Amino acid sequence: MFPGEAHLHMREETDQTGKRATGVEAHLERARHLRRMGDSEAAVATLRKALRSTGDKTHVYIELADLYRGQRKPDLAIEAMRKAIKRRPNDVQAREILLEILLETGRFDDCIEESKALLRLSPKSLSARDVLSIAYIQKDMIERALQVTNEMINLDPSSPANHFKKALLYQQKGDVGNAIHEFTRVLEMNPDDEMAEGAQQAIEALDSFQIRHIVMLAVEDFIFRAKLARDPESAALERGFYLSYSGMNMLKQIQFDELSDVWSEWKQRSYH
Repeated sequence: MFPGEAHLHMREETDQTGKRATGVEAHLERARHLRRMGDSEAAVATLRKALRSTGDKTHVYIELADLYRGQRKPDLAIEAMRKAIKRRPNDVQAREILLEILLETGRFDDCIEESKALLRLSPKSLSARDVLSIAYIQKDMIERALQVTNEMINLDPSSPANHFKKALLYQQKGDVGNAIHEFTRVLEMNPDDEMAEGAQQAIEALDSFQIRHIVMLAVEDFIFRAKLARDPESAALERGFYLSYSGMNMLKQIQFDELSDVWSEWKQRSYH
């Protein structure tokens, strides 16, 4: 070994306090250095050496899982995390890391199982509920996803993200009224710009969808059209439509008394 290399080796085995690292810490530091240098295979070999030389293998397995995760080897990453959890079952952070990897790889049945295990250990865990709700959505178990999302709202009522998720679930379920209600609530909670834009666009799309159906029904149903001309809000609610404040204002601008003539003219232009 050249003198410069020896100095580098000594420096790599020194922790942030300036003291010489020994045992498993030295292997971990060496593996992290190798990873930063782009030599992931050597880093894995170093961590495997650490596993043979230490009794407390939990941190080594977690480090190894992160390495495999970076190498896009999810099976090995999951295996390493399960070994870490087996040695330290009450490690909440390790279980959260495992959930992240399972979710990334689309293993939704495992996500459900492991989320429930984490909730038994940490009943107020929001991260476990977040993964659980996503897994339920992916398996088209919307009611269960809604139940978990409501639990998240109860635990963290000030989070607009939870209400946004609830609104999306109602939208997926086809419950337009509750979806608009929750999207509107999101906007009232001053979310970030991206979420606010998403909520506003969703409301506009749901309003437009309903207004088109209201107009189509009004063309074919004289009684409904007459009610809309007199009181659009009551007539729409009577038929099960739920519009936002802006959507209702749009509905009120429609001249339903003239609708049949306008519709006939539109059809003639469109089909001839």
